[in-house]
Amino acid sequence: MFRGRYQLYLPFLKGSRTLLFLSLLAAIVFAAANAIGLPFLIGKVLPAVFGDEAARSVPLLTWPKWLGGKPALYLPKGHEVAFAVAFLPAVWLVRGLGEFFSTYLLNLAGLRVIEAVRRDVFGKLQQLHLGFFGKHSIGDLLSRLISDPNSVRLVLVDVSNDLIVQPLTLLFALGYVVMICFAHDQGYWFLASLLVVPASVFLVRGVAMRIQKRMRQSMQSASDLNSIAVENLQSAREVRAYGLQGRESQRFDLASQEGLRIQGKLVRYEKALSPLVELTAAAGISAAIAVGAMNGFTLAELISLIVAFYFAYGPIKRLGNVASRLSMAAPGLVRLEEIILAKVEVADAPDARPLVRVRGDLGMRGVSFSYGADPVLVDVNLDIPAGQSVALVGPSGAGKSTFVNLVPRFFDPQQGAILVDGHDLRSVRQADLRANIALVSQEPVLFNESILENIRLGRPSATDAEVREAARLAGALEFIEAQPEGFLTKVGERGGRLSGGQRQRVSIARAFLKDAPVLILDEATSALDTDTERSIQHSLALLMKGRTTLIVAHRFSTIRDVNRVLVFDGGRIVADGTREQVYASSDLFRRLWDNQAKNLG
Repeated sequence: MFRGRYQLYLPFLKGSRTLLFLSLLAAIVFAAANAIGLPFLIGKVLPAVFGDEAARSVPLLTWPKWLGGKPALYLPKGHEVAFAVAFLPAVWLVRGLGEFFSTYLLNLAGLRVIEAVRRDVFGKLQQLHLGFFGKHSIGDLLSRLISDPNSVRLVLVDVSNDLIVQPLTLLFALGYVVMICFAHDQGYWFLASLLVVPASVFLVRGVAMRIQKRMRQSMQSASDLNSIAVENLQSAREVRAYGLQGRESQRFDLASQEGLRIQGKLVRYEKALSPLVELTAAAGISAAIAVGAMNGFTLAELISLIVAFYFAYGPIKRLGNVASRLSMAAPGLVRLEEIILAKVEVADAPDARPLVRVRGDLGMRGVSFSYGADPVLVDVNLDIPAGQSVALVGPSGAGKSTFVNLVPRFFDPQQGAILVDGHDLRSVRQADLRANIALVSQEPVLFNESILENIRLGRPSATDAEVREAARLAGALEFIEAQPEGFLTKVGERGGRLSGGQRQRVSIARAFLKDAPVLILDEATSALDTDTERSIQHSLALLMKGRTTLIVAHRFSTIRDVNRVLVFDGGRIVADGTREQVYASSDLFRRLWDNQAKNLG
C-alpha cells in the first residue's frame, strides 16, 4: 500500500508510532472479541448450559490435534448458568475497551499527523518563489493548507488501521467457521458458500472508481467556492462601492449549487457501497443456510455459523469502504503534492557564503528575465555605486518592478548575474542578503499585532527605545502616541485600523529600524493623496540619505532629487543619467514628465 505516492507521507507518522502501535493492539483485542464472542456463546456455551448432563460435560474448546487434541475449556460445574450470564457482558466489556482505546488513540495519532502535514506544507510555502503564488489563488492555497491534510490522515491512520484490523477480524471469524466446519462430516460444503466473497470485490472496485472521480470534482468545487469567498471578503469596500453585492451573491450561489450537485453524486455512490456488500452477504448467508440444512447441521451450529459468517462480512464491507476512502483521499494528496514536491527555484547554493553588512554597490551583467515565454528584462548591464539614489521610470510593464524584485533574489534571472559589492547573489546566503535590504512598498503589509511589533519586524532584537526613535524619524510618533494604547495598539488585519498614510509611516519606521544599506521604494507613495505624499516625502528623504536607493515611481514628484534616472521600455534601459540629462535625451521620459506636469498644472 505504501509504495509510490503514499511513501511521501510516511515521515509524518514519526511522532505517532507509539500511539498507532497501542491502537493496533487494542484493535486486535476488539476484533477477536467481536468476531468470536457472540458466535461462541450461541454455538457452544448456550447449547451446553441448556442441554442435558452429557452436553454439559463436553469441552467447550479443544486444542487442535497437532497441539495434542486435549480439552482446553469446560463449563464450571455448579456455575453453568452464572458462566453463561457473565460471558456476554465480559466479552462486550473487552470489546468495548478495545474499541474505545483503538479509536481514541487512532484519532489522537490522526490529529498529530494533520498538524505535522500542515506545518510542513506551511513551511514549504515560505520557501517557494513569488511566481508560485501568482499561479494559485489565496483561497485555493488556503484550502490545500487547512482541508487537504485530512486526506493524509485518512490514508496513513484510518485506512492503514483498517487494512490491518479488518483482515484480522475476517480471519478470526472465518477461523471459527472453518473450525466448526472441519469438525462436521459435510462441513466442506458449507465452506463452499464462502465463494460468494470475491463477488463483492468487483462491486467495490466499480464504485470506488466513480467515487474518486466525483471526489476530484468536489475538491475543485470547494476550492473555487473558497476563492470566491476570500476575494469577496478582501474586497468588501469595492463590492459596495460598485454595487456588486448581487453579482457576488450570484457567483457564490452558482458555485455553491455546483458543489451541492457534485456532493450529492458523491454521497450517492459512497452510501450505495454498503448496501451492495450487505446484499452480497445476504446471498452468501442464504446459501449457507441451504447447505447447512441439506447436510445435517444442528440449529445451534447453524446459527453460530451464520453469526460468524455475518461478522466475516463486516470486515469485507469496511475493506470496501477502504477502497472508497482511498479514492476520496487521492485528489487531496495530489493537491498537496503540488506544494510538497514543488521545486524551490530560489535556494541557497550548497556552498553559499555568509554576507556581512555591505557597502551597497550593485551591478548587473547581461541580465535577462522572463515570466514563461514573455521577456521582461533583456540584456541589462549597469553599475550602481553605493549611496546613489536611482529612479526607475517607464510605462507599465516595462520591467521596473521585476528589476527591483531581482535585487533581493525574489527571483533569479534566466541569464546573467546580479552583484552586490562584487558578490554574485547566488553565491551568498539569502537571509544575509535580505538583511542588507529594506523594502517600502505601495501597499505596506502590517500584521494583526501591535504597532510596536510591526515596527520591530525590521529588527526583532531592537529595544523599545530604538523602535520609538525609528517611529520619530518616520514622522509616526505623533499619531502613535495619540492612539488609545500608544505603541501597544493593535493595527487590525492588514493594518485596517490605520489610515493609508499611517500604515505607510509604520512601514517607513520599520525600514529606519532595519537600517539596511540598500533601500527599495516600490511606488511607496502612489496610493496616497497629494497632501499625505508631501508629508511623507521628508521622512523618505531622510531614510534615503547615505543608502543605495532604488525608487520605482509613477509619480515623478518623488524623484526630483535623485542622483540618477533609468528609463525602461520593453525590458531594456533606453536612457541613463541625471534627470536633466535624461529629459534632454529621451523622448519617452520627456513625454511622461511633461504629461504629469501638465496634469498637475
